[in-house]
Amino acid sequence: MDKKRTMNWITAIIVAIGYLTISIVLDAWTYSWIIWVIYAIYRFVAK
Repeated sequence: MDKKRTMNWITAIIVAIGYLTISIVLDAWTYSWIIWVIYAIYRFVAK
């Protein structure tokens, strides 16, 4: 895999881990969707 694709996977995994950690620790499943919105905006801008 090229470097950009590898970085995309690493970023996606970090976001997923962050999402689960915040959701479980803070019991904030309702509000943690904000992480996914930020990630989606980042992906749109990064392209």
